[in-house]
Amino acid sequence: MSGLDEGRLELIDGEVVEKVSPRWGHARIALLPVQHLDAFGVLSVEPRAVIPETAARGPSAPIPDVAFYTSAPLARDEWTSRPPGIAIKVLSPSQSRTEMRAKVDIYLSFGVHSVWFVDMERESVDICEEGARVTLSGDAPIHSSVVPGLSLTVEALFAEADRQ
Repeated sequence: MSGLDEGRLELIDGEVVEKVSPRWGHARIALLPVQHLDAFGVLSVEPRAVIPETAARGPSAPIPDVAFYTSAPLARDEWTSRPPGIAIKVLSPSQSRTEMRAKVDIYLSFGVHSVWFVDMERESVDICEEGARVTLSGDAPIHSSVVPGLSLTVEALFAEADRQ
């Protein structure tokens, strides 16, 4: 692994995985929900989560594209040791939906209430919370019980990304 940037490595179920560097569209789409969530709480871009090992899986240290907290933020030098209300991941071209679902399961087991995974190719957003997974597209509203006042559709999210 020499030559890899340690900041771009994730630990997923006990295995080290290189986090794909985001392309322009990936970064833009990850930041757009931030504009809509900012009024509801505190956000962080790419904080490293530290998730202890459980009987079902190995230790993990994933890096969500965006973490959203409705409560007080973590200290400046603190790893993400408590779950955010929402973790947002954007599917990279080299990632499969199966890989993304594995990360979603890790976040949910950590206690993240709502995990959003954005698929730029399909122009869809999967919302995973409380054992339910819903795939949204078109004019479907992006919703979460963490931010009941959120007003954003999948279509609007992708339209904003195209305008930027």
